[in-house]
Amino acid sequence: MTGRRRAGALLAALALFSVALVTATSSGAAPSVRGFDGKTITVAGLGIKGQLPGGEFGARARIQRFNDTNEIKGIKIKYEELADDKQDPATALSEARRLVSPVGVFSVGGDILPNNPGQYFAQQHVPYFGGGFDNTYCSPKPSTSLWGFSSGGCIVPAKPSFISDIYGAMYKYVSQKTGKKHPTFIVFGTDNASGRNGNRIFAIAAKGAGFKVVGIQNKYPSPPVNDYTPYAQAVLTGDHGSPPDSTFCTGALDCLDMWKVMKAQGYKGIYVHGLYTDQLVKPFDGTAVNGPYTSPSEDTPGVRQLKADLEAWKSGTPVELGAIFGYTSTDMFIQALKGVAKKGKNNITPDNVRKYASTMTWQIKGLMGPEEYPKSTVVTYPACFTIVASDGTAWSTAVPFSCSRKTFAPKDVKVG
Repeated sequence: MTGRRRAGALLAALALFSVALVTATSSGAAPSVRGFDGKTITVAGLGIKGQLPGGEFGARARIQRFNDTNEIKGIKIKYEELADDKQDPATALSEARRLVSPVGVFSVGGDILPNNPGQYFAQQHVPYFGGGFDNTYCSPKPSTSLWGFSSGGCIVPAKPSFISDIYGAMYKYVSQKTGKKHPTFIVFGTDNASGRNGNRIFAIAAKGAGFKVVGIQNKYPSPPVNDYTPYAQAVLTGDHGSPPDSTFCTGALDCLDMWKVMKAQGYKGIYVHGLYTDQLVKPFDGTAVNGPYTSPSEDTPGVRQLKADLEAWKSGTPVELGAIFGYTSTDMFIQALKGVAKKGKNNITPDNVRKYASTMTWQIKGLMGPEEYPKSTVVTYPACFTIVASDGTAWSTAVPFSCSRKTFAPKDVKVG
């Protein structure tokens, strides 16, 4: 045999051996599964540690309650770490490989990564639960074959067969504030594949909600950016030389830098983004968040439980975007895990968790959801959002959390 044929035969044998390990059982014993020894399930997170460290806090807090309250008798979850991708796809892949081997994780939870190595996770049978920040969580049509699941569903689809009403709450807010039936709207973000595709989709949703879309801008590069002035100017003159009635920033912390410049240059329109955190309430004075979760300022069972779990894990842990997605996506994993565990320990495998999650409806009442799978592989469905606004000292609910089942055809918007 040639070297290549011998290598192919060896790989095939190894693949068959791996399948045998996953499926083999002995009388009453738990199966031999990567990341599960019959008593402890090992997981880890992966993401932008420098910008969203709360992803780890939320995941750890939810796991601590799982362990403390014995949610599955005789089983504990061990959270290893939040691996840092450093906003680099190559680093993300190398860290994913390290988590699979030698760390040996059962799954990735609290995944706050914008460039998941989805193909690698699928090859290695690693289910991952996260924020849905890239299109590896997505499929053109409802699918039960994906390995990525999000408490926010598919947020940045590539070629969706429908688009949900993600700007319904924002439209209500802007329309009331401006008194206009069709307020002008510009969506802007980072000049990369995810940013460009996401903003194309968001523009369609904005038009469907009732906005007049006058701009889709992806001009500034990935951080670090030395000067945001030219990019802010492009937005401020984006409505035929004038500022638009409303804007939506789809970046990460870039949204704060853009707001500083736009505010300094006198922008009086409505600036909306997705960065909810008490630590930024002052610098984001005058802005609003379009969030797929109940405002943490509300007193609901889900919000109370989130705050209690974060506080129990570590006193003073802030409730912010990373913590919310880390917590909710880890809860989604736990709900899927509990679903498969109903048939006994022998049923607890990464493949079965993936299979269960692919058709589940996930929700934390009073916090986030419902999220209906497999429909949410196309785009978040139903679209459940709230608007919270900053007055410089606190966030307050401007539009209460509600869900919409409206959908729109994925026809690109002609701006103007």
